Amino acid sequence: MSDEVAAMAAAGPGPLLEGQTVILTGATGGIGSTIARMLVAAGARLAATDLDEGRVATLCAEVGAVGRAVDVADWGGFEGFHGWVESELGPVDGIVNCAGLWAPQAWNEVTPETWAATVTGNLGTAFSACRAVLPGMIARGRGSVVNFASTAGEYGSISPAAHYAAAKGGVIAMTKSLAREVSPHGVRVNAISPGPTDTPALGAASPEQKAATGARTLFNRLGQPHEIAGGCVFLLSPLSTFVTGHVLRVNGGSLL
Repeated sequence: MSDEVAAMAAAGPGPLLEGQTVILTGATGGIGSTIARMLVAAGARLAATDLDEGRVATLCAEVGAVGRAVDVADWGGFEGFHGWVESELGPVDGIVNCAGLWAPQAWNEVTPETWAATVTGNLGTAFSACRAVLPGMIARGRGSVVNFASTAGEYGSISPAAHYAAAKGGVIAMTKSLAREVSPHGVRVNAISPGPTDTPALGAASPEQKAATGARTLFNRLGQPHEIAGGCVFLLSPLSTFVTGHVLRVNGGSLL
């Protein structure tokens, strides 16, 4: 467990998510795996999923979660996973839709296949997951959904990736629209919008390129995965019960 996650677990009067059942999609990625650790540290009963069964099993064994591999974009497949989670852990109180696909390309190089994969991998996965969990949350009169947007979806992608920006912009619009529909039933829907973050996706970047990316923030550095994860815990927790339809910008001031 990282020092940051341990510090978060030790802070406050008690675990913020104690007793809550939470689903995390995209759980084995650079940000997703840190979110998994922080959710468990915050007291959540975690169900993790991603595409690779071996990586899901490794993560679950490490953090103390249950999980299965599933394609979140497959409506029927994810509904089956949701039913399995509720049979194992009880009714789902929250979900973090971290599943996503980053495949930057110039607009005139994007193929129909790349377009479809990017929109499905970012927007389609979030909608599929919401479609599965919201009926139960509405019936119980409580629940919290956290979707993953991006600064690219707010003001356009710095890298050539108009298709990715379009998908993340769709996540923002979907988040706000769902909030209007389900918040009267006691269910909150929000989004996290990370800025430039130090993840394996930047693995091919040179130190100079990473420095230039970090310089877009007011802290003159890249964000760290635990800083994104903290926002997820907040939006799932009782600290944010009057927050819905909101896009939480965890971007180091890069939009100012």
